Amino acid sequence: MSEKRLDLQGIRGLAILAVLGFHFYPELFPNGYLGVDQFFVLSGFLMCMLLTKSQNLPTPEFFTNFYTRRFKRTLPLYQLCIFFSLIFLITIFPEAAISQNEKSAKKAMLFISNRLKSDQENYFEMLSIAIDIFTHTWSLSVEIQFYFLAPIIFLLPEHLYTFSLISVGSFIYFHHLPTNFAFLSVFARIWQFMTGMLAFTLDRNWNTAYQQLSLQQEDCECLLQDEEESLEETPIFQKSSLNLLTKIITTILLFSIFYFEILPELLMRPIVTFLTGILLLISSGEDAVLSNKVLVYLGDISYSLYLIHWPIVAYWKMTGEGNQNELAMYLMLTVGMGIVMFHTFETWYTGKASNWTVFVVVVLLSLGNLAVLNRDELIFESQVYTRDGILANMTLADAIRFNKDWSVHDDDNLLHPTCDYEFTKPLGWCNQTGLSPRNKYRIMIIGNSWAANQGQLIYDECKDKAKIILQGSAYGCEPFYPSKNDTKCKKNFTYFEERVREFEPDYAFHLTRHISYGEEFSGNYQTDQVYQTMLKQMKIMTKYIKRKFFILDAIPWIVEGQVRKITDYIKKNVSFVEIDKKYTNFTNFVFARERYAQLFKDCGNKCERIDYIEEFYRNDTGTYRFFDDRGFSYMTSANHLSPHGLEKIRHVFTEICDKL
Repeated sequence: MSEKRLDLQGIRGLAILAVLGFHFYPELFPNGYLGVDQFFVLSGFLMCMLLTKSQNLPTPEFFTNFYTRRFKRTLPLYQLCIFFSLIFLITIFPEAAISQNEKSAKKAMLFISNRLKSDQENYFEMLSIAIDIFTHTWSLSVEIQFYFLAPIIFLLPEHLYTFSLISVGSFIYFHHLPTNFAFLSVFARIWQFMTGMLAFTLDRNWNTAYQQLSLQQEDCECLLQDEEESLEETPIFQKSSLNLLTKIITTILLFSIFYFEILPELLMRPIVTFLTGILLLISSGEDAVLSNKVLVYLGDISYSLYLIHWPIVAYWKMTGEGNQNELAMYLMLTVGMGIVMFHTFETWYTGKASNWTVFVVVVLLSLGNLAVLNRDELIFESQVYTRDGILANMTLADAIRFNKDWSVHDDDNLLHPTCDYEFTKPLGWCNQTGLSPRNKYRIMIIGNSWAANQGQLIYDECKDKAKIILQGSAYGCEPFYPSKNDTKCKKNFTYFEERVREFEPDYAFHLTRHISYGEEFSGNYQTDQVYQTMLKQMKIMTKYIKRKFFILDAIPWIVEGQVRKITDYIKKNVSFVEIDKKYTNFTNFVFARERYAQLFKDCGNKCERIDYIEEFYRNDTGTYRFFDDRGFSYMTSANHLSPHGLEKIRHVFTEICDKL
């Protein structure tokens, strides 16, 4: 008598619960990330089952059968969720999140999301303005990449020996890689897929009657997908012993994954992987825990839940301001959308739809995604700005479009066409090109993203006097202090000093938005660690700067999310003074100004202040104004100067460069 393997769905249900718990409530479920490890083991088990069924086919059919079924099952819902995510991204997400996520969407479509984030992405996430809504697709990328290895591995002889050897080799590779690389590498994850494949192979070899796929079931499901194989059960041990062992392992897994304190990852990942493999080997559809209706149903809808949940979590992180009631509402929304998606689109294309129909759907969805990603080119020619591109006859409607476009393409505005980048771009280190070697000065620009944001002005205005311009910028890292004591910023802190010492500029520019410079302090500079570090670093740098060190003083930040509202306020006849108050964020601004003031005193004539206060402070209203009378913003949502803002302060650098 054959019966449906409900226990496999139950294991998948536990895994998706762990992932949802980890992403929605990481404080309560800090080990929920282990759910993805379970998915990989399940995937290996079920891929091996599908490959076993096809093993007697001719080699070309063996491969085409595997890939047709895998891609038919994976791609339609995947591409549909990317499409909806992109639509919501460009309509309701903060503008600063759009550009980064469009790049992530392209990687997701190509299944190469399992790569380390750039400093740029980490910086925007640190500011909670551009969380990657496609982060979760890294696991699908790993699985798809393993698809290209699985059939080849399966064709190797002596499965138990070969699978074990590959698994051990992959685990050693995983263990010796840096954690961040190992987490994302398909080769460092092979041992988890192989654990599932070994479980199926042992199950096949140890049972007296080989478990056959139901003739009515044409597919087996992998990562986060429903499983409807019918398997004949011939237990190796007594059923009661197996059931007891299953309950013990299930209890250990539940404790490991849902325990409320963080457990050591290097220990728990192998344990959970191994125990999941054992559970696949010994469990049956009769287990009361794994086969209960709730877990089985969660397993059924797990693929939809997995694809849907993270963009919703990311939206809450960017806009929810920590509101726990909203988070609970979004969790319910996720479950509701997962149920609807499963019972409509997912059930249709996995059931009634033919292979050709699914192929057409995938092509259309992929084209739709490309259309959204290239919408500007399709609707109108991309805006090319000459300086800020604003004309005298432009209206509020133009301000709406420009403000959004500047924020959406904020990171593109950090990229300098004249810069020859050493490694990464748009930040990192670069040498400006197109300068005459007959010119006189060596100029250096250092800072966080503001150095890239405003460095082009220095190139434009000083290029007739500079023979070399070296620009160095680090996301979220101030040159005089390791911002927030971040590990990356500590390295950059040292590197800034090394590059100044090596380059020995005639003139240097320090262009930085305050972060740790503005930390609260009592006003005693002698005991203030931040100031003393700033002072020491500044003194070291000035030894190697031959003429002048131009240092930008602090200005207020803007309030996140207010750029898009400027024009709305103007439409509603809100006074400009009220808009100023809504728009300006004074957090730690005063402390940063105080530290800078003391720094200029201690530096003496070698340092010269650059101050934008005169550009943005209105004496008549006593407020800072970061937009003009027509609603064009001087700032982007990422707290960088917009092209319009850059033009407003251009004269500052014109005057400096004229005096060099």
